[in-house]
Amino acid sequence: MMMFLVGALVGIALMCIPVIVRARRERAVRLHLVESMNAIGEGRHDVRMYPYRNRGGQGAVFQAFNRMGEHIEQTFAGLSQERDILRHILQNMTTGVIYLRSDGQVQMVNDAAARLFRRPVEQWQDRDHWTVFRNYNLGAAIDHALLFGNDWAEEHVIREGLTVLIRLVPISSSARTQNRNDHAHDVLMLVTDVSEWRRLEHMRSEFVANVSHELKTPIAAIRGFAETLLDEDEGDTEGKEDPGAQMRTKFLRTIYDESLRMGNLVQDLLELSKLEATDGRVDPVSVDLQTVVDRSFERLRHTAANRGVDLRLAAAPRVNVWADPDMLLQVFLNLLSNAIHYSSEGSTVTVSWDVLIDRVKVHVRDNGIGIPKESLGRVFERFYRVHKDRSRASGGTGLGLAIVKHIVAAHGGEVGVESVEGEGSDFWFTLSRLDTNLTGASFRMNERG
Repeated sequence: MMMFLVGALVGIALMCIPVIVRARRERAVRLHLVESMNAIGEGRHDVRMYPYRNRGGQGAVFQAFNRMGEHIEQTFAGLSQERDILRHILQNMTTGVIYLRSDGQVQMVNDAAARLFRRPVEQWQDRDHWTVFRNYNLGAAIDHALLFGNDWAEEHVIREGLTVLIRLVPISSSARTQNRNDHAHDVLMLVTDVSEWRRLEHMRSEFVANVSHELKTPIAAIRGFAETLLDEDEGDTEGKEDPGAQMRTKFLRTIYDESLRMGNLVQDLLELSKLEATDGRVDPVSVDLQTVVDRSFERLRHTAANRGVDLRLAAAPRVNVWADPDMLLQVFLNLLSNAIHYSSEGSTVTVSWDVLIDRVKVHVRDNGIGIPKESLGRVFERFYRVHKDRSRASGGTGLGLAIVKHIVAAHGGEVGVESVEGEGSDFWFTLSRLDTNLTGASFRMNERG
């Protein structure tokens, strides 16, 4: 009996030995697998598992692990290469690039930005943007972009002689604060040096102003002599039948008319250069809009009557706008002159305005020849003429609408046009209103002559 028990125990022991050996082997494989995965997690992407380390049926596991390791290694190698290329590009760009996290701290900055702001890179990393950019408007714009994801672009003078265009590009990202469920935005700041462009623009403006000023004297002399000779020819009743005298009068009339057009062109060039030279600085005051419209009608009523065009002011509430009265008068004169010259006999040019919450939108409408759709985006460019022959015949210089755009922009307003070819045009612009007793509704009432 004792021998039987001993034999049974020996048999059971012999049966357990393979199980124990297999369990130890599987434990070693799991330990080796965990160690290899930890190594890859630590960045050692070249770690591989080989069958000779553990002889058993784990070859499929080793092969799968090795394929995963090779894929991870190749992926990280590609990402590292792209990162190096991107870093090389960023550090050699002339445009400053600054990346801000959603918490408002600087995460990355390239050398160009450091040079533009004259601040070493070491003083940017992980610092709040308010401590880096000590400019209230820029700081407020950055906070607005971080919170609401709004684009923003504006020029800033960093120091004397250096003007930069700063653009904020929000990038949507999950909020980094764990106890919030909303979404925040990272912000990419692009800083471009535009000092040379502004310097060249200033030089061009000065050149145009100087040349225009010098041209005024000879043009005035030509106009004066042509006018004197024309008066003599008109007073000479005996030579009116002479073909030579008629030709002489025709030439003198052409010289006189062209001198007038050149004088108008020089005057518009001087005005445009003056607007550019002052950089849009105006001295706005409270102005009664209807009073300015009435003044412009008085100035142009004779011209409109000669062309058979009726000027009308639509019935609208009296409203005060924030503007320079002389500049505002020039806006109306340019828009009304433009509408008169492009309207046929019997047409009507109407001025009206809509009173909005904090703005006034002014309309100058005509039912003239209209503007082709492809030209609507260019009518405010200097020297651009939609109908070149008609513009020259009317004495237009091609600068009137450009001057309007400059003046309205200097007042912080917008300008635009809506037109259908053959049906007429609606030139509009906006100004800040000063009346506080009006509602935000627009007023469109019956016209009055």
